[in-house]
Amino acid sequence: MGSVNEVIYLLTETLTDEPKSISDIEKFCLSNTSHYNIPSKGIVALLEFISAITYCERGVFLNEFGHGLSKSVIDGTTSRKIVEKLLSKILLEGMYSDFLDLESISFDFIHEAYTIKNSHIPFKYSGIRNLLINYGFFKYNSNSNILLIIDKSYTDFLKEILKTVRKKLSIEKFKEMLMLKEKYGQEAEEFVLNYEKKRLSGHIHLEKLSQVSVIDVKAGYDIISFNSLSSEVYDRFIEVKSYSNNLSFYWTRNEIETSKNKGKSYYLYLVDRDKMNQIGYQPHIIANPYINVFKNNAWKREPETWFFRNDDENH
Repeated sequence: MGSVNEVIYLLTETLTDEPKSISDIEKFCLSNTSHYNIPSKGIVALLEFISAITYCERGVFLNEFGHGLSKSVIDGTTSRKIVEKLLSKILLEGMYSDFLDLESISFDFIHEAYTIKNSHIPFKYSGIRNLLINYGFFKYNSNSNILLIIDKSYTDFLKEILKTVRKKLSIEKFKEMLMLKEKYGQEAEEFVLNYEKKRLSGHIHLEKLSQVSVIDVKAGYDIISFNSLSSEVYDRFIEVKSYSNNLSFYWTRNEIETSKNKGKSYYLYLVDRDKMNQIGYQPHIIANPYINVFKNNAWKREPETWFFRNDDENH
């Protein structure tokens, strides 16, 4: 993709506001004895990737960023601008997202700089890695090619860009986790609703069994049902929990309060999502869980988070 000087040559001597075809650019380079063999197509591809040029029917021309890049030759910041734009494209816009594993970047006390093992950059991206070496972002450890040292002058840029990337990843991961949790919950509730319909087969009000959580998310339970075939009014309020491996679940304050108020008519249905599709599987059913779980020392409580408030500071 060319050295810095070769990119500068194209930026300052060949590319302008006037569109030029790729073949004309190649001919122009070939006519110059000192630049006849520069990889003009590779450089054009690089400039296109970092959005420095724009294509039109007649060829390519410098756009606003490209002009800024061309002027940066004066203060000697061209390579830096290319590196920052390239990494921004790769990391922030998700282009070649597997190029750099953010978790593999670590601070090296010997070099007093951030480093990454050469092996952590996939071979297919060796071209980008070599460009970043040529442009001064990476340099090899003097003793071997195992370690790539990130130039200290890029530390602040790297911090800012990684902060943005990690924030973006965290939000996406959080959304993904919520969606998965919702999916497990919905599947378990549908399983229990069908389970109740089978258990109460023949009940005169079977059609009244309902998954109330679809609309009423603050009810404190998911499904309203009947205790037996003789029940004429709703007398079983079911909170469904999906779990995998260990018999464990999260229980909200509202659900616990509702369990306390409903007493013996409140039930926990714990559904093992790994087994619920097996023929004959039955959920783990706990009646009156406020007594049999919340007040039962056999169940261990592990707070995930605590809410703290200092009322003195409000007066």
